[in-house]
Amino acid sequence: MELFCFASKNLTNIWAGIGARMWAVAETSPSDMKARITKSKRMKVGSLGLLYCNETHSFTTPFLVYSEPDPDRVIGDIWSEKWRLPFRILPLGNPSRQVHMDDAKKRWPVLLKSSSSSVSAAMNITGTTVFVPADISSDDWAMVVNDLAIAL
Repeated sequence: MELFCFASKNLTNIWAGIGARMWAVAETSPSDMKARITKSKRMKVGSLGLLYCNETHSFTTPFLVYSEPDPDRVIGDIWSEKWRLPFRILPLGNPSRQVHMDDAKKRWPVLLKSSSSSVSAAMNITGTTVFVPADISSDDWAMVVNDLAIAL
């Protein structure tokens, strides 16, 4: 299975995205955006997603993707900055549930088995790996959902 992870600088942005049932990525240089557009084509409706908060160093809010990223649309009314490549999400929770990266490293098989000591590298949540999925098992996804999902 493929899991697309997206980092956010703070919980405010995550709450805004969850409320709008949308996610997107920050604007970067034209060359970086071109690469992101290419990579984003791999993410399809039904893909699995997970958010990561840099502010709290925690994973939060698993979701299902229900629209493909739109390379031509810029969102300026959800977050304080303009974000690009927006796509619709079906959140399976909200940021009231979080798993700190240190706890995730001890619990989640995808991180226990990773050859990388860096959570960011293992889950592809750095700026250069946006829209690059991490490979996970169905057991990994079940554990993520068990830890973070909330009946909404």
